Formats: sequence, structure tokens, C-alpha cells
Amino acid sequence: MGRPGFTLGIGPSHEPLVRGMYGLSYDHPGRNTEEYLRILGGLLRGETVTFEGSDWTARGARVPMEQPVPVLLAALGPRLLRVAGEQADGVVLFMAPARAIETHVAPRLRAAASAAGRPEPRIVAGLPVAVHDDITEARAATATTSGVYESLPNYRRIMEIGGAQSPADAAILGDEKSVTLQLQGLLDAGATDIQVFVVPVGTDRRASRQRTMDLLASLTG
Repeated sequence: MGRPGFTLGIGPSHEPLVRGMYGLSYDHPGRNTEEYLRILGGLLRGETVTFEGSDWTARGARVPMEQPVPVLLAALGPRLLRVAGEQADGVVLFMAPARAIETHVAPRLRAAASAAGRPEPRIVAGLPVAVHDDITEARAATATTSGVYESLPNYRRIMEIGGAQSPADAAILGDEKSVTLQLQGLLDAGATDIQVFVVPVGTDRRASRQRTMDLLASLTG
């Protein structure tokens, strides 16, 4: 029996964390991530990597690999979507509504993968989700739990591309039928996988979470 599959996810993070918390440079996040992935991707495919970059360098580096390890890149902007298509196995998104996936993410990612002769890339769509009858209450809960993301420029841009002005706009909220249709909308827009961030709503947070989990289980069972 084979080993369970393992996929590595990486990304450039955000300036408040990289520079503000860790005191590291965030001057060239796109270039830094592209060079890092060029080296890491080769190593995880079992290749010997020699690369001279502005931020990262490898000279004859090699890691023995029993099997290649797929890599997904956190990418929202044009440059990193291109990099993901050329060098990674797909992308992990967050706060990207269906419209942003269909018009912005999928076309760029797939075009880059095709030009590089790489397989069809995965698109993992991550969004807050709550199965709840009172939309106003669900939006308020989402604003409380996800409001911090509104302050990060990368998320603001992708939400705006998708026609959302806030995490509450981007989130998937509603009763079972509505949430099911919205999740299907992500797949119709080009997502291959959905990463759900469950938002508990109301006074009985456990029951709220369970209601959402029950729907998700029924859709994946």
C-alpha cells in the first residue's frame, strides 16, 4: 500500500508579518518567491539545482527524493500566478470570490502552465463559510472573525476583482441550498479544490459549526 500523498504549500506572506514581526526585508516579495520556488521546486522533483539569483542561490544542490513532492503557491497577483503556472503544481487562494477565480486567476495560471508545458494546475479556493439562516448575523460574525484580512492589500485587491468590498462580501453564507450553490459556483469558476474556513454564528457556536460541517460532509461523502 502506497504512502499518503503530501503536498507542500508556500507563499510570500505579508509585509506586516515579514517586516513588522520578524524584521526581514519585504522589498521584492515577487522576485524573492520566484527565485525560492525555482530552487525548491527543482529539489522536490529530485533534480540537481544550480541557480544564481538576486535573493537566492543554489550551486549543485540536490536532495534525494523517493518521489516528487507537489508544491502549491499562495498567489493572487499576476506575477505570482505566472510563477505558479510555470513552476508549481497550482495555487492556494484566500478571499478570492468566484468572479476573481474565473476572470483573473484561472486564465493567467492556466496560460502560464500551458506555455511551460506543465499539467493542468490545481486551484484551491479558500473562503469563510457559514450555513446560517440569518444573513445579517452571518455577515457580522464573518466581519468579526475575518475583518483583519481587509487590512492586507493583497486580499483587498483580490476581493475587489471579485466584486467584494469586505470579507463578509466574499464569504459563502446562507442556508444549505444557498451555500451548496455558492460552493458549486467556485468549481464552475475554475476551482479544483475548496478550502473551507468555518465561521460559527450565533450564541450556540458549537451547533452553528456542526450545521456547516454536516452540510460539507453531505457534499463530500
